[in-house]
Amino acid sequence: MVSIRDVARKAGVSHQTVSNAINSPNIVSAATRAKIQEAIKELGYKPNASARRLRSGRSDVVAVGISAGKHRAPSPIFDEFLHLLAAEANVDGKQIMLYPRIDEPSEIRHIESLMEQSDVDAIVLNELEVADGRPRWLIEHHQPFVLFGRPWNLPAEEASQIPWVDVDGYSAIKEMTRRLIEAGRRHIGYIGWNSGTGTAINRYAGWHDALVEAGLIANGRVLGGNGGLVGSGSDAGSAAEGGVGAEGLAREEGSAGEERSAGEKDFAGEERYGDTPLSSWAIGTVEAMRAGEEAAAELYERHPELDAIVCPSDNLAVGALSSISHIVKHAVIDGNPNVAMLSRPVWVTGFDNSAIAKAFSFPSIQQPLDVVARELLRMTRDVLDGKPITDDENWHKLLQPELVWRNSPYETE
Repeated sequence: MVSIRDVARKAGVSHQTVSNAINSPNIVSAATRAKIQEAIKELGYKPNASARRLRSGRSDVVAVGISAGKHRAPSPIFDEFLHLLAAEANVDGKQIMLYPRIDEPSEIRHIESLMEQSDVDAIVLNELEVADGRPRWLIEHHQPFVLFGRPWNLPAEEASQIPWVDVDGYSAIKEMTRRLIEAGRRHIGYIGWNSGTGTAINRYAGWHDALVEAGLIANGRVLGGNGGLVGSGSDAGSAAEGGVGAEGLAREEGSAGEERSAGEKDFAGEERYGDTPLSSWAIGTVEAMRAGEEAAAELYERHPELDAIVCPSDNLAVGALSSISHIVKHAVIDGNPNVAMLSRPVWVTGFDNSAIAKAFSFPSIQQPLDVVARELLRMTRDVLDGKPITDDENWHKLLQPELVWRNSPYETE
């Protein structure tokens, strides 16, 4: 078994210097650290984790909440994120602990229990609500944490002191909608979430603003990257007054169909898309394929001229595709020439570029989840080391995803 003294001999330094390089690298020169790291790699040395934890007073455990609920669909993308986060943590000598998220009060109680038992060093919060009380609670109780997502709707000064990593879903959805417009689509619906998360509002705003900037919305007003929310980034407060805001996404209880029925009141009220209210072109629902299927059927019933649907997830998109396929199939069987999508197929776009998007060959958006995981762990290390949080990209990192364009499986033009 390789010991710390073996590493010291290989690197030509004392065993105390090796110990310092492992436990207090800031007091060892970069050149010496490089020699020691090379020796560690060559010899395959593994520091004693238990001894390191005793010396540092840390558990080397980072906790992440995972949602649980009757309407929660499986998320291959979140699974991929957790895998990447665990792999990155392993490189750093840390472990990831998962705990169930049901609602905010129960999650806070769970975190409090972990803190009392010194089971975790830090928390990675995700799925941030517009009126999320978790970041403020963690600050007040001096528990280190980082966010996967932004601290939506907090005052700018307070938000500036919270470390976060996020993916720019607003710009990605906006660009996807622009591509549809460039492809000649003029009747573009949206199937989103009415979950109350900042991400739901952010992605809706991307679709909305692309239509406004293309001149397709009468009385249109740009919402901006924060969807009318404040304190959540460099363009906080840039949205026009009366934007969708936190109150613009209804949160309904009940079945997927019942939640979907909130679409009429989910989004902006006075803006008009053609001769109809913009609100009738956007449906808020839950994250499930069946919900996407039902929402697409309702969009078509409202607007038979529909020629594209933008979705903020691949789960919703594949449900929408299933619905469109069903409508086309029955129009052919019934010999109904009045179904517009027979001559002008409906494009459906997703988000996440999951295996589903690749299998069904619809346009989607690739998130840089490997970079997200790496940056979250880096920020966690820096928080635990007591580095001051500054209002810059080192602590507030907005990553750009990649648009993956594919021809619609129903495109014949």
